[in-house]
Amino acid sequence: MTDLLVSRDVSLWFILGLIGNITLTFVPLSLPIAVFFSTIFCLNRLSSDSEYIAMRAGGLTKERIIVPFLIVAAILTFSVYHLNQKLIPVSNKEFKKKITYLTSSGLLAGIKEGQFFTMIPNVTLFATKATKYGRNLEEVFLHLKEKGGQERVIFSQRGELIFEKNVDQLSDKLTLTLYDGNIISQASRKDLEKIIFTKYSFPITQGQFGDKFSLKETMLSSEELSVILKMDPKEADRLYHFNKKDLFNARYEFWNRKNGALVCFIFCFLGFTLGISGNRGKGRNSGLIGLLCLIVYYGIYFSLVSVAKKEVIPIPLAVFTPAMFLTGVGIYFYRKLDWQS
Repeated sequence: MTDLLVSRDVSLWFILGLIGNITLTFVPLSLPIAVFFSTIFCLNRLSSDSEYIAMRAGGLTKERIIVPFLIVAAILTFSVYHLNQKLIPVSNKEFKKKITYLTSSGLLAGIKEGQFFTMIPNVTLFATKATKYGRNLEEVFLHLKEKGGQERVIFSQRGELIFEKNVDQLSDKLTLTLYDGNIISQASRKDLEKIIFTKYSFPITQGQFGDKFSLKETMLSSEELSVILKMDPKEADRLYHFNKKDLFNARYEFWNRKNGALVCFIFCFLGFTLGISGNRGKGRNSGLIGLLCLIVYYGIYFSLVSVAKKEVIPIPLAVFTPAMFLTGVGIYFYRKLDWQS
């Protein structure tokens, strides 16, 4: 990735945007866990300093105490939900565009002196000497295979690769400019045509890279996924090139986005019940119990998703069952708070 960024001469804002696209996709994954352990830590401090006992002794019920935590959890749940619905799919799409933009001509970093370069379709390039990333070439040999089977051979004393790019539009034009050489082509079956030039520009790539990759489920908004899920397999394949595996991934992505927001609220509730360490300083290892809950949750989650992939159970059941399990655990510990205070 570093070589691509250097070879393309991209701006600092382009790199920061690329990092931002990657970072945004991790927010729905990391936020529920962060809320979970931060709630446990907060309630542990309240318990260890006897502040929770003082609040209960002052007449505050556990329902009054938990309300501020649930309000914050609801706000975060709402935020994660909307991130999953539109912003993150757009971010994934932009990330893919930028990577395609970098690799489209970043492959030319493979041009090395004394070696044949064949990564451009129907083009064979050889240079006796080449600078890093192949921008300046000496003693260039170029073999072109054109439509119709015609071939051209170009020799030149030197050449250079010229980039014309628009980072905002993700458009890219790459031109190989050759100096002091000749072009040999076959004018007929018996005759060869030779053209001598002092400067010759050969366009290698030009176009918009936004349409050169297939849209996958992570790049589609929930509205678009909903439309796809209502299609029959043939229509989904014709419009989006989705096969059976892609359709399963689309269904999973659709329901997982909803579950990702829901678990943010559930983790906060469970963290509240686990964080209160007991009556008057008598504590328990809340962090270890919380970690165990996470291991069990994700173990059940991925096991059920694997079963759903075999079409044994519906995807919504596989996605939401672990969340309901955590809810049950949270209710159990919540009811025990009456015995601890």
